[in-house]
Amino acid sequence: MSALSRGALASAIEQAEAALALAADNYEALQVKTLATLHSGRAPEALPGAERLVALFPDDAYAHNTRGAVLQLLGRFAEAAEAYRQATALAPQYAEASLNLARAQAHVAIARLQAFDLDAALEPAREAARLAPTAPDAQYLAGLAELNAGSLRAALAGFERSIALAPSPARRFTAAIAWPPIIESREEIGERLAEVGRAVDALIADPQPIADPAREVDRTPFYMAYQGFDDTALQRGIAHAFALATPQLEWTAPHIGSSRGARPRIRIGVLSRHLSDHTIGKLNIGLVRSLARDRFEAVVIRPEQRPDILSRAFDEAAGRVVTLPPDLAGARRAIAECELDALFYTDVGMDPFTYYLAFARLAPVQFTTWGHPVTTGMRNMDFFLTSRHAEPPGAERFYTEKLVRLETLPSYYFRPREPSAFDVRAAAGAAPDERLYASPQTLYKMHPDFDDALALLLARDPKARIVLIASRHASWNERLRRRLERAAGADARRIVFIPAVKLSDYLALLRDADALLDTFHFGGGSSSYEAFAMGAPVVTLPGAMMRARVTAAWYGVMGVSRWIARSPEHFVELAIELASDRGRRDAWRAEIRDGAAKVLENDAVVRELEAFLERVVTPR
Repeated sequence: MSALSRGALASAIEQAEAALALAADNYEALQVKTLATLHSGRAPEALPGAERLVALFPDDAYAHNTRGAVLQLLGRFAEAAEAYRQATALAPQYAEASLNLARAQAHVAIARLQAFDLDAALEPAREAARLAPTAPDAQYLAGLAELNAGSLRAALAGFERSIALAPSPARRFTAAIAWPPIIESREEIGERLAEVGRAVDALIADPQPIADPAREVDRTPFYMAYQGFDDTALQRGIAHAFALATPQLEWTAPHIGSSRGARPRIRIGVLSRHLSDHTIGKLNIGLVRSLARDRFEAVVIRPEQRPDILSRAFDEAAGRVVTLPPDLAGARRAIAECELDALFYTDVGMDPFTYYLAFARLAPVQFTTWGHPVTTGMRNMDFFLTSRHAEPPGAERFYTEKLVRLETLPSYYFRPREPSAFDVRAAAGAAPDERLYASPQTLYKMHPDFDDALALLLARDPKARIVLIASRHASWNERLRRRLERAAGADARRIVFIPAVKLSDYLALLRDADALLDTFHFGGGSSSYEAFAMGAPVVTLPGAMMRARVTAAWYGVMGVSRWIARSPEHFVELAIELASDRGRRDAWRAEIRDGAAKVLENDAVVRELEAFLERVVTPR
């Protein structure tokens, strides 16, 4: 602001105050003083004047618009939107208030999306798009909100409108890889798969530069992994398209190829956003704690996060902790400065920032594993660590990395604490004679093929009641509920969504359900560890790819095969047998408890990882 404009604003305030001294309810003077104070950069001081304006002149649209402007600059976007809505209600042709309302609602939607309050973001995003039909940002935001709530077609329409208004390479990527959390049907899976394939081919054929995909795209093809198809070629194509659009993603650290020098220990970086109280943290804290300190130096690497009990455990276990800056270039340099011998991405694809980091060559050896059990498609990811029990013959075709088959999956899982006295039967509203089947997985693991199995189970067992864990997003629950109703008809009334519960209650659910059901095409991970710790068998149907074979892999390690189904029909038969035969259930549970000792807190997992590192990290 120039000195002249500051002086003009100060003069306007002085004159307005003089007028108000003569008439405290002078409309023009209140408006001038409030707006001049606001434009002077003193929004908190402007608020009392704005409040007085609407108190004195409640039927004046301009007064409400002024109050909205003050609230918006204070960051109180929801209140600002209500003020602008009052203005537009009083004066429907007041274009400035309508535009201001669109902007405020966009801010509301963004804040709610960032807080993962997806349902609450939807209506303000829709209203912003409706009020600003020629604003590409508003149309794109509406598309994001629709996608996160599960409306694929509405999302794609919003993206298309945005790109038509203002062509954007980054938004082309968002539209290309968009996938809803809860798919509508098998038919939609097929249609969307073909669309994504064509869109990725177009991105490769016509690469357009993106400066920073972590900020401009800020998405990964995460939900594609749950759809039951081989996405290897597609993941490779997506990675190639990103590398063409942003060549600097494949940056190479300066120490690569240089002499390692004398170093008594292998320096391994362990990288994830989720090295905290999260499934990924639970799967990996034991590895970091248990690596032989005389031969390995563990460097924990993660973006900045709020500390919790598990993140502090990682800090204590690591030889060094690196907190990454929020930009990709800075993060790559910070990792390069560690001069790692090997870099372990515990998961690739769950978080956009670490997904884009994984393109770079930051250590001579880079590998990932089943934290997100999908190939990365990236040229600089060398190995994918899996288990011989988890892979079918010829599984190499599902990976762009070199497949390393260990005896067990490379995770050291601590036994969970004792379960609570949570009464899952009461929570599910189950009658004493009903059999309780639980599939305690996140809802985006529920494939339409699994719907059919649940429908068959309900048809064959009239005493069945099926328990699912509700999402915090009501839109996801409703979409899945409608899908289940299409599959099971009236029997779907015996499928109950219970609210998410704390861990000790969740363990009680695993312990006390009559039968636990693994989801199809992408099964349980940590939930199966925890079920086995509770002595609870999990009925599972192995699929073609490792993501649907994890529970069966642990059964292979345990030497248990009874609960591995051969077909969906056999899956239902096993589930009913487990739930119905109370006489043999104690023996079955004892077998699981005994076998769990082979997969929980298993030091052999750590020794295998150490042997792998010593084999692939060569002196330089």
